[in-house]
Order: sequence, then structure tokens, then C-alpha cells
Amino acid sequence: MKSINNKSLYFVILLVWVVFSAQAQVDRSEPPKAGPAPEIKFSKPTSFTLDNGLEVIVSENHEMPLVSFQLTVNADPVKEGDAAGYVSAAGELLRNGTTEREKAEIDEAVDFIGASLNTYQNGIYASCLSNKSEALLDIMSEVVTSPTYPEEEVEKYKKNTISGLTSSETNASFIANRVARKLRNGDHPYGELETKATIKNITREDCMNYYRNYYKPNISYLVMVGDITPEKARTYAEKYFADWKTSDVPEHNYDFPERNDGARVAVVNKDDAVQSVISITYPVNLTVGHEDAIKASVMNNILGGGVFSGYLMQNLREDKGYTYGARSTLSKDPEVGYFEASAEVGTEVTDSAVHEFLHEMNRIRDEKVDPGHLDMVKNVITGQFARSLEGAQTVARFALNTKRYDLPDDYYSNYLKNVDKVTVDEVQEVAEKYIKPEKSIILVVGDKEKVAGKLKPFSSVNEVELYSHTGEPVKASAPLPKDLTAEKVIDKYIEAIGGRNNINKIKDLQQIGSVSMMGRSVTIKSFREAPDKFANITEMNGQVVQKQVYDGEKAKMTAMGQEREIQGEQLKNLRYEAKMFKFLRYDELDVKLELQGIEAVDGEEAYKIKVTTPAGKAKYDFYSVETGLKIQTKSTQQTPQGEITSTQKFSDYRDVKGVKFPYTIDISGMQSMTLEMDTYKVNEGIEPSVFDI
Repeated sequence: MKSINNKSLYFVILLVWVVFSAQAQVDRSEPPKAGPAPEIKFSKPTSFTLDNGLEVIVSENHEMPLVSFQLTVNADPVKEGDAAGYVSAAGELLRNGTTEREKAEIDEAVDFIGASLNTYQNGIYASCLSNKSEALLDIMSEVVTSPTYPEEEVEKYKKNTISGLTSSETNASFIANRVARKLRNGDHPYGELETKATIKNITREDCMNYYRNYYKPNISYLVMVGDITPEKARTYAEKYFADWKTSDVPEHNYDFPERNDGARVAVVNKDDAVQSVISITYPVNLTVGHEDAIKASVMNNILGGGVFSGYLMQNLREDKGYTYGARSTLSKDPEVGYFEASAEVGTEVTDSAVHEFLHEMNRIRDEKVDPGHLDMVKNVITGQFARSLEGAQTVARFALNTKRYDLPDDYYSNYLKNVDKVTVDEVQEVAEKYIKPEKSIILVVGDKEKVAGKLKPFSSVNEVELYSHTGEPVKASAPLPKDLTAEKVIDKYIEAIGGRNNINKIKDLQQIGSVSMMGRSVTIKSFREAPDKFANITEMNGQVVQKQVYDGEKAKMTAMGQEREIQGEQLKNLRYEAKMFKFLRYDELDVKLELQGIEAVDGEEAYKIKVTTPAGKAKYDFYSVETGLKIQTKSTQQTPQGEITSTQKFSDYRDVKGVKFPYTIDISGMQSMTLEMDTYKVNEGIEPSVFDI
């Protein structure tokens, strides 16, 4: 018999489909009814406990020759104080050196067997082909039982973490997430934030002490998932973890965060922001496996938990056009859960968006959901749940949760059946219980001058609280002296760095500094010659990778071997930026200055001056009240990637021929780096060819 080729087979299938479609009389006036919830079959996990107290959970799946191992240390949260971040450091650095191997050797051993091994706060996750299980467990047990936390690895971690914080501290969404966490959790450990200052305080001993106190088998779970039998799992567990020493572990109890008596409004200022990030949040007492957990999850999906048809999305995006996305989260946690509804909206509609958020929160409490909408959300949850089962980590998490939270053995097997049972009345009942707009913290990260006044009516006491980007209350600015002006602040700065006469003596200036980018050292050279010649050269490994030159009339840019002339608006802006020591003659340059008050910059009080160029571009300069030195500059720009706020912080001023210059410049924004100035050359002459176009 001749085989049927693919094209013929496709034609036969299509013909059959057309015939049956023509015969079937389908009623399309109503959407199809949802079918019964699919049956989810889990192999019942096997569990046993070693003599040292380590609980081992095994979930078999022999479809693929893969196995994963997840070890979780179930320690109570601790207050970290002025070294906040050391618990995360202790977890992440666990694999960065042991008594037997250095980090590079561990990396090489894991790579050699084609495995993965990652450590994180209070846990390890590893996976490999099942025939490499013993080799991986040998490394894993070594990592968990004998870490050394090498000093150089701790310092590297601190440097990278600080760099990440610097990079993110101007990101409005990042700020909103952290400040919301701090405000809703109060004095609970969940309210502690890592800052650059606390990361700097972390020591190797902090990590070692946390490890010694909390990494114990008697409060830990080891979950094995995949191509493994209970018999092998027991053999492996006893061989590689039975010698892990047990001991008493400190326990901690904390009060649940206090709830607001009424709605609060909090603002984190972001000068000139054209968008605001809104976060409406509060703590929730909802644990994994709670009798309300599944019903509350369905309810939150209706409100805005990732479903496009959610109330928040349909209102704020589809109807009002305020945002690309509005979401809500109802998080379950054994300590403190939380609710949060959030979106990024235009500055001019911030108050209107808050009104709509609160409207939808009240709506889901006051009105019964449409049964068809409820069925649709259930179908979405079913699809998401089914897809999540493809990941070994999800299966491991379910197995761990079942044991850790004492859930029924069939909790996840029956999960979708219980979702399907949720009724319209139950949705409203849990909404009334967990959706609390009247007790919310309404947090906005945006331009306080434009949004704060309009947000007052949402506060139960008609007040707006101001916070820094690290969640610290911003004190009311001290009143400015009556006779103080922006010009006088700048005059004080001129005197602080050496005086007008000494600055005017500078006819040419060379600056050479270096930054570390992606593990490489980059040299940045700047050349200025009075009145307005300018060149900026970036080199890597001695090779020029970028060069910008302005000879007083024309300008060009060279990058990646390509050269182009700078013209139009860019040339106009460069002509202004190229002028030496512009602050000496702002009046001549038609620059507008506005003294806006006193603000804290990393704990130091500073005069804030808005500087607007003739082209209408604004930046904010901050001058130390105490020393007069400029300590920060901020500006906001619109880019293809969105709104970017750039910040430069100046420190370590040193005298060079009678004028002080900053030797450390911390830069954050689209890229974050620390520019360490190596050399300032004053009046030593510059080769004319440097400014050749």
C-alpha cells in the first residue's frame, strides 16, 4: 500500500472537517459552557526523615532522565539592622567557596557534568541528568555543609549589589516596590530594605554567623523531583547529608504589622517625571492553604491578577487609556501577605487613575461578578496551572508546600476542582474580607509638585506624607533664609572650590578617569580649552571606542569606526555644554535659576536649584548647606526606552592649582558606574590636533 504524503493527508483532514462542519448545527448565539475541571494527577510524594532531622520529599517522574534537588532552610525571618542584606548574602555566597574547593573549582565541576546549581536566600536549587545525580549531590552537600565565605567574594558581592542599587535607585517602579514594602510592613523584618549603606556594613563574619545559626538539617527540607526512586533517594540522602550536624535554631516571633485606621497617601518625589508609578497596598493575613486562599486567588484574578479582562485593566487601559497595564496581587505568606494594585500612568492623570483604582476595588466588594466572567477567569487559571506543571521547580514547590504547611496530600491534585467550585457569592465574600481601599497606603512615585496637592483628598486626614527613595520620611524643609537666592548659593560654591579669580585663570583643563564596565576597565579623557573647545574620548584597552569633538564651530562624533557630523539641535546643545565653567556666567548665557528649597542627599542637607538652559532643558543641582560644594546633579530625559533619570554624585574634592575638583563621581541612570578621576591637568597645554574635526 502506498503511503500518503503530507499534502494528501492535510487535504483529507480538511475535507473531513468541512463535511462535519456542514452537518453540525452549532448554536453560536451563546458562548460554549465551560467543561468540567480537568483532573490533575500527581504521584503522591514519598517522604522520610533522616536521624539529623532533615526531611526528604521525593516526587517521581520517569518520563525524562532528569532530576532536580531543592534544599530549603525554613528559618524565621531575622532583623538585620544596619547590615540589612547579609541574610541574602549568606545564601547567595554559599557556593562561592568551601573548605575543599574555590568558587572557580565548584563552577568547573558543575559545568563538567552539565548540571546547574544555584544558591539563594535560605536555599539551593540544582538539576542534572539522572545518571549524574551522585556527582551533583557531592558538590551540593559540600556547599551546604562547609562554606567558607572568602573575604574577596564577600567584597565582590557587596560591590556588585551596590552597583545594582545605584543602577535602580532612579527607576520609579523599583522605588515604588521597595517603599511599598517598607510602609506596609513597618517594624517587621519584611520592612527592612537593603541600601548602599547597609550593604557596605556587611562583613564575612555576618554571613558566617547566620550560616552557623540557621543552616541546620533539623529545620530543612530536601525535595528530589524527577527520574529517581524513593530507594535511591534515601541512599543518596543518607550518603551525602546524614553527617550534616544538627543543633537548636533561634526562633523569632513578630507582631503582625499595624493596619491603618484610614487611607494614607505617600509620595516619593521624582523631579520632572512625566509619569507616575502608583502602588495601592496593605498587609494581608492570608497563608498558603488557608480556607480562603483559592477563593481569594480567583477573586484577585477577576480584579486584576494578570487576566487582560480584569476590572483594573479594562478600566484604566481599555476605557480610560491611562496606562499600558494595571494589575493587582494578593500574596500569601506564612508571616505577612499583602495586597497591591499598581500601574504606571501619565503625571497629569495620576489622581484620576487613583480614583479608578479605588472605584474598582469597591466595585468587586459591592457588586456580584458576572457568572460568565467568573467562568472565563476559571478557564484562564486552569490553563496557567496546567502550564506551570511543566517545570520541575513548580512540582518541587508543590511538594514542599504540602509538607511545610501541612496541606492535605491531594491539595494540588484537587486544586482545579476547588477553583471550579468557587461561586459568585464566595467571590464577593472574600472581596469584602481582603479588599480594603479604606485602609490602603496609596503610594505614588512622581513629581510631587504636580501630583501631591491633587492626591490629598484620598487621604483620610487630608495629608500627603513624603518619603525618600529608600522609604525614609522626608522632613519638612527648613525655611530658606529670606535673603538667600540661587545666585548666592552658587557664589558660595565658587568660593568653596577656590574663588572666581583662580577659576578664571584656567585656560585649559584635562581630566582623565576610569570606570569598570562588565569586568573591563574603561578610560575616559576630557579636554577643554577656553572659551569653548571640547573633546571627550573613551578608550578600552588603549583603543578609542568613542570620540566627540567640538572645535568652537563644528562638531563630530566617532563611534564603532563610524564618523558623523553633529548638526542641528544636537550641535546647539553641544555648543552650550562645551563652554567652560558655565556657572561663572549663567546670567550672560540666559540660564534661569530657581532656588527650590533644602533637601537631603544621602543624609546631607543641600540647597536644591533648578537650572533651565536657553533651550528649555532643566536639571537640578544640589549644593551642600554646610560646605557649599556641589554634591549632586539630577536630570530626566525621554528616551526610546522610556523616561530615564540620570544622577551624578560628586565627592572627594581635592585641590589642583588652587581649584577643587571631585575625584569620585557616582553615575546612575541608563547605565550606572563610578568614575574615579586619576588626573586633572590645569594649564599644561593641549595638542591642537585633539580638537581637529
